[in-house]
Amino acid sequence: MAKRKKTVTPRNDTKVASIVVGLFVTAIILFFIFTKAKEPHKEQIPAPVPVENIKPVQAVPGPSVEPQPFEGIPGAGGKIAIIIDDWGQTMANCKYLRDIREPLAVSILPGLRHTKDIANCAKLNQKLTMLHLPLEALHNYDFYPPDYIIKTTMSPGLVSKIVDEDLAQLPSIEGVNNHMGSKATGDRSLMKIIFKKIKKRGLFFVDSMTAHNSVCTGLAGEMGLAFGKRDVFLDNINTREAIIKQFMVLAQKARRRGYAVAIGHDRHLTMQVLKEEIPLMEHQGFEFVSIKELLRNR
Repeated sequence: MAKRKKTVTPRNDTKVASIVVGLFVTAIILFFIFTKAKEPHKEQIPAPVPVENIKPVQAVPGPSVEPQPFEGIPGAGGKIAIIIDDWGQTMANCKYLRDIREPLAVSILPGLRHTKDIANCAKLNQKLTMLHLPLEALHNYDFYPPDYIIKTTMSPGLVSKIVDEDLAQLPSIEGVNNHMGSKATGDRSLMKIIFKKIKKRGLFFVDSMTAHNSVCTGLAGEMGLAFGKRDVFLDNINTREAIIKQFMVLAQKARRRGYAVAIGHDRHLTMQVLKEEIPLMEHQGFEFVSIKELLRNR
């Protein structure tokens, strides 16, 4: 009897494999969708602006708004002393000495119509006064009376006489800085005569830094004279934009070194910008001090 042949049933292996793969892929997709839904949305946080790039805000005319008190450490940004030169020709800006409550040094030219009046105004408003001593410049195209400017060609006796007369006009001053002087401050013999007079009266001297060859720093150190020098001129360019830009430079120097000295001039625009910018800089952590205090405690 012949053996029956086994009937072969087609296998469904391929079909089963496809189903398994499909289920696996679906599971993976569902897993990623579920995970993404639970993941919190991440905001794009901009990088912090470097402190050095923070600019003083220019005041806009309108209702005055008192700046909010600074919540950090006063003086954390650095200490700043400001000297305003060329007082004595007019009383027009005396009102700013009342309006600006922070310390300012008022440097007064000798022999002018309002020399003593400005000294009285500064004293009334508790502002430190200085003599703005006229010294010879390398190039000067302005007219000055004879023997008003101390020159390198003068005899020691004449230099001493002029310094004594200028100091006598302003008995309440606490310091001196130079008016012009790009030539005189480079003359060691001349500056030694002047420094002896200043030290004898217990005054300090601030070099306005009108020349790069000034001998004042080294000479003051040798003589034991209280001394400082200007870091920034605020208003060599007499526009609002330029003055505000110089305040930014001043802020950078004070923050980097811990202190800085600025010099401006007795002009309406300069005083108006000072009135606007000082409170804003205080809000950024800068402390305004008198030049005398700065020289004593820097």
